[in-house]
Amino acid sequence: MKTILLVDDDRDILSYLEFTLSSGGYNTITETDALSALGTIQKGIKIDLVITDYSMPGMDGHEFFNEVTKTLPSVPVIMLTGHVSVENYLKSISLGLYEYVSKPIDSTLLHRIVKSALDSAEAQ
Repeated sequence: MKTILLVDDDRDILSYLEFTLSSGGYNTITETDALSALGTIQKGIKIDLVITDYSMPGMDGHEFFNEVTKTLPSVPVIMLTGHVSVENYLKSISLGLYEYVSKPIDSTLLHRIVKSALDSAEAQ
């Protein structure tokens, strides 16, 4: 079973992501901020995918992504945002994020992106 780390300071969105992905057969770990998520990563728990919010207190999504890749360089990261901008999209993709998606995301699209990201990581 694949494990997905979910990071979002909005508990409603976090609950939605957890429910949607758990019901799809994935193991989920939830964190409400980037620092807690980095602590989870540093515990050495096997994580196959990270889904994170872009806008969080203390550390934005790009800073969080840079920290994640230091420990988990081959794990794909999907970033969700409520405020899409071309500049952030282009920066996200150039940094190496797997996908940059606007909120709210429907369950069908979420499952398709997650499956694609996990398949891509396995192929490497």
